[in-house]
Amino acid sequence: MKKYVRVDGLVWVILGIAMCIGSIRLQLGSFHTPGPGFLPFLSGASLGFFGLIQMLSTLFAVANEQQQQNSHEGRMKWDWRKSLTPFLTLMTLLAYILLLEPLGFVLTTFVCLLLLFKFSEPKRWLMPLILSSVTAVLSYLLFSVWLQSHFPKGLLTFW
Repeated sequence: MKKYVRVDGLVWVILGIAMCIGSIRLQLGSFHTPGPGFLPFLSGASLGFFGLIQMLSTLFAVANEQQQQNSHEGRMKWDWRKSLTPFLTLMTLLAYILLLEPLGFVLTTFVCLLLLFKFSEPKRWLMPLILSSVTAVLSYLLFSVWLQSHFPKGLLTFW
């Protein structure tokens, strides 16, 4: 398992380095007058940094090999719910794209996040409700009110 985590981290580091190299070709500019490659460079650097953290986390993790072997010695059972989660996530994002115009940004974002929070880790309904409502409202306030972006109003015309 640790080997796969290291390989995943290495892939993210390589992708981050490639993004940094590509963004340098776009001209970075300065901090006060950023060029077109400034934001992709920061994204690539953070992607590489977190990939490096993922790689190094396996080296410093204290894991008992005997417990891992004992847990994997038993029969490997196929859990259909775990393989259904990526499909449900993809369908939720597709529905988000299709329903964004008719239902509006706030309502569609709330419902999509609620479903994604429930799919990712089954919890009680209270925490996904709170997280999705706070995220939808804060993203609306950030982008629509503060940055003055235009989002579809949909059914909630008072937003």
